[in-house]
Amino acid sequence: MPVTVREALALPVLSAGDPVVLSGGDGLDAELRWVHVSEVRDIGSVLAGDELVLTTGLGMASSPEAADDFVRQLVEVGAAGLVIELSAAYPSVPESALRRARAAGLPVVALNRGVRFVEVTELLHRAIAAEQLEEVRFAGEVHQRFTELSLDRAPMARLVEAAADLARGSVVLEDLSRRVLVSAARGEPVDRLLVDWERRSRLTAYGRATERSGPEGWLCTPVGIQGGAWGRLVLTRVPDEARARLVLERTAQALELGRMIERDTTALQLRVHGGVLLDLLDDRLGPEAVAGARLHALGLPDSPAYVGAVARLRTEPPGDAGAAQRRVVELSEQVVAALDGLAGLVGVLDAGHVGLLVTDDAALDQVARSLSAREPDAVLAAGQPVTRVLAAATSLRSARAIAGVAATMAVGTTAHGCVRQADIRLAGLLMSLREDARLQEFAEAELGRLLEHEARYGGGLVDLLRHFLAVGGNVTELARVAHRNRTSLYPALRRLEELVGHPLDDPSSRLSLGVALLAYDQSREL
Repeated sequence: MPVTVREALALPVLSAGDPVVLSGGDGLDAELRWVHVSEVRDIGSVLAGDELVLTTGLGMASSPEAADDFVRQLVEVGAAGLVIELSAAYPSVPESALRRARAAGLPVVALNRGVRFVEVTELLHRAIAAEQLEEVRFAGEVHQRFTELSLDRAPMARLVEAAADLARGSVVLEDLSRRVLVSAARGEPVDRLLVDWERRSRLTAYGRATERSGPEGWLCTPVGIQGGAWGRLVLTRVPDEARARLVLERTAQALELGRMIERDTTALQLRVHGGVLLDLLDDRLGPEAVAGARLHALGLPDSPAYVGAVARLRTEPPGDAGAAQRRVVELSEQVVAALDGLAGLVGVLDAGHVGLLVTDDAALDQVARSLSAREPDAVLAAGQPVTRVLAAATSLRSARAIAGVAATMAVGTTAHGCVRQADIRLAGLLMSLREDARLQEFAEAELGRLLEHEARYGGGLVDLLRHFLAVGGNVTELARVAHRNRTSLYPALRRLEELVGHPLDDPSSRLSLGVALLAYDQSREL
């Protein structure tokens, strides 16, 4: 731990001088950068700040004004404290100098017995240098730990766990909607760490740099580069702020680097394992006639319609790349089996999705039910039928988005067959965009002030907005569904209008608020 004025006074060599604190008792925990012995009057010219100054008072002894000026210079340069060895030549510190020190909170300590300043400086410099060396060692340990984790392509959970171990406190990674992505509790159970998390988090505003803020004194750092933050790390209890800052900032770098590597890996898998379907998606099949010839040569018959479909599992792929690849290959084999002779192309699109291109849209319902019987965790989604081979790329992209939404919303395949856009509608569109920071920023811009007000004061205005939008702004119907007196609703609606910053009687405003509220509600359900 850093050496403080208090710890310096506790050293035997200084405590033997019978020290008496004359001012600045609250500043005794100031950290020392160095120790300086000086008897010159122009003390400010030789200091840089945070030093403990040792003197016998020769630079202060000529007059009370000289003593006051000596203290003034220490205050201006930001010295950590002043230790004066009193003697017959300098028996006391003038009151004017002490008043200045007290006003500035500068610790001034009188020694009533002589001490060997050389021993004091030797001991303290050794302790300060050892602390600085320890900080360098710790910084090296943090760098090595996260370098190894990055090279191992460690998932977010392992990075956050490492941060909690190094910072010696509980660490939470959340997104822009205050949704907890990963947490690592230290010294407390997870349920206590995360209790009422969203409300507590909203009381601590997002910052652009590492800072300590909020009612609970959290240390937070944004995660993302070039102003494109997509989340933040929170250390809820801070035993050592300097070290914690280093750990959180290094963790944020590792998280962003891992995200970039993951994108690169996915792109590699798309190129290697997608085959002709990836060529189709990337527009590398050439003109329509060439694309048709390539697909027909692979066994897909000439047809007036083509449909792209995507299969995936509801559970996310494992963090281990090899395990994820094995799982998606197994899924592709199950899709082939589910086709049961139906003409179609099957290929791995990425670590979590299997693409399927067929000519019979109606047959996909049976394929989906057959796939679900083989793998209950699987979802099969389809895009719109198209009339050209090259247009099937659009159908495949749509199917992949629908599959992701269906997996999250638990839209099944057993009873209803293949999932299509008509099954997911607007809620599905927003769910497919739930990880997009732009959607989270939109929801925060629309509802941020209202949600912060609710977090601070309660009052049920969020639920009132939800009811208001559900009844299309009809106050009479709102009074019925909210079980409130109609007259009492008007002040609440005015306050609600003030908080959202838009007129509630404007249809476009209600539409925007409704979309934001739906996105917010979906983020809380995950």
